Amino acid sequence: MALGACSPGGGEPLSTESTFTVAVTPAELTLGAGGTAAVSVAIDRLHGFEDVVEVSAALPAGISADSLAIPRSQSSGQLVLRSAGTEAATRVSVTVTATSASHNSTAAFALILIGNSSLRLELTPAAPAVFVGERTWLTPVFDGDRASIDGIGRVASGVAVETPALSRATTFTLRVDRGAEQVEAQATVQANYRNRIRVLGSAPVAQTNHVAASLPDGRAMVMGGRTSESPLVPDSTLTQIFDSATEEFALGPDLMFSAEAQLFTSVAPLVSGVFLLAGSGLNAPVGALRSVVTQLFDPAAPGPTPVGDVATRGISNRTATPLSDGGALLTGGIVGATNPVSGSADRYASADQKWHAAGQMLQVRAGHTATLLRDGRVLIAGGLTCCQVPNPSPEFYASTAEIYDPATDAFSSTGPMNSARGNHAAALLSDGRVLISGGDGNNPAAPPLGTEIFDPASGQFSSAGDLQAPRDSHSAVTLTDGRVLVIGGEVPPELVGRVGVGVSATEMFDPATGRWSAGPALIPAFYTATVTMLSNGKVLVFGGLDASGSPQAAAALFE
Repeated sequence: MALGACSPGGGEPLSTESTFTVAVTPAELTLGAGGTAAVSVAIDRLHGFEDVVEVSAALPAGISADSLAIPRSQSSGQLVLRSAGTEAATRVSVTVTATSASHNSTAAFALILIGNSSLRLELTPAAPAVFVGERTWLTPVFDGDRASIDGIGRVASGVAVETPALSRATTFTLRVDRGAEQVEAQATVQANYRNRIRVLGSAPVAQTNHVAASLPDGRAMVMGGRTSESPLVPDSTLTQIFDSATEEFALGPDLMFSAEAQLFTSVAPLVSGVFLLAGSGLNAPVGALRSVVTQLFDPAAPGPTPVGDVATRGISNRTATPLSDGGALLTGGIVGATNPVSGSADRYASADQKWHAAGQMLQVRAGHTATLLRDGRVLIAGGLTCCQVPNPSPEFYASTAEIYDPATDAFSSTGPMNSARGNHAAALLSDGRVLISGGDGNNPAAPPLGTEIFDPASGQFSSAGDLQAPRDSHSAVTLTDGRVLVIGGEVPPELVGRVGVGVSATEMFDPATGRWSAGPALIPAFYTATVTMLSNGKVLVFGGLDASGSPQAAAALFE
């Protein structure tokens, strides 16, 4: 089909000097999915027209054309069309444009695209579900030029590839290039918990009153405290690294300053994957209650790096919280004064690696929780608010709660909780609410069994049912399936007549049902054992103090 030449502006007719017209054949062209076809393009050169003519076509998605230029000495050429594939047959009108330096001409033909539903595109897992921390295989089958799976890399059709260790339900996306088009297929593999605690081999060195942090590569580091190598010293510089692949411990780099949990050293895991140790042990050269030193751990570096001292000096028992901007917040703690409980807050800025005073909380607190919310604010709840020096003395726990806003460096009231408590645990739920559990209360004979949930939308706490066993100084870990594991801690001393009796019972809270259930028993259950969520979804329980007062090297995994 041929049409007359047009002016470059598309409106006025051209003169008959040095012009051309274009025609294409056939009038209808059939193109199969994934195939090629060609139309003939003929140039009628008028009045001695001799310019080179470039040929292009307006094509539908998934169809491409090879470049075509008709030289001065020729009057025709083949425009080759290529299909990346389509799932349905269709008919479209295609306009071909021939262009010279000063003129253009157009012609049209009908393009009939043949659908081919037999083009392969699928991604199949070897198993629809695995246990947390395990791997599986994915088999991609496709027709196309090249393909890759997000998080894995380039793949070949029909060749199975292994996934990383799965910590949660994971959707994998296969992306296949077909000419200029990219098509996708997805497969989801569930990752389920066995709901068991498995005892591991002991670490080389026993530790208690240590601190622990997970590393992005799946390992964990346990640091400081009293060890079997120095049982008479409450703090050490020793570290051990747990490898989740081998499930074994090995000695790690020494700390710059000794660490002692429960008293002087706070751990802040930063959102960047590094973590801070703020404070030191009792026997550190800098002094536990003088300058509050800070050391930064980057998994990519061989050892700790010193960063600036905390702005407020002389405070122990501080609560550390990561901030969404990459920094950290230290709140409350104990100072040597008539009322030793502090309301101080200090903020670490990752940009300059320095601490800055962040003012005073609305209430003095120690043994409280401080939880980073989804919107970047921090919920601060409960804690010890008053006691006299010297001990023994009455202890008073708060039911009050407040919010720290990093955008304004200001504290505002919220809550209160239903029960006054301290040495409790807080867990951020997958929907952004916060679960509060356990702790010590103002009636030593009746520690709080009731749990509660804070809703940031309303700023209020509501009841979430009762624990089966009282406990304080425990951990509440949000699992990758959304449930919360309450584990470890001690039986409140008033109930057993002494300090340091571990809790073997574990409990599970399911936000989907709002109900508690019994979890697997932790045996042996050591007081001051650390509980660390690993990047593979499993939970490491390590060390602690046995009934005779000795540090332990025992380790176990909840999986």
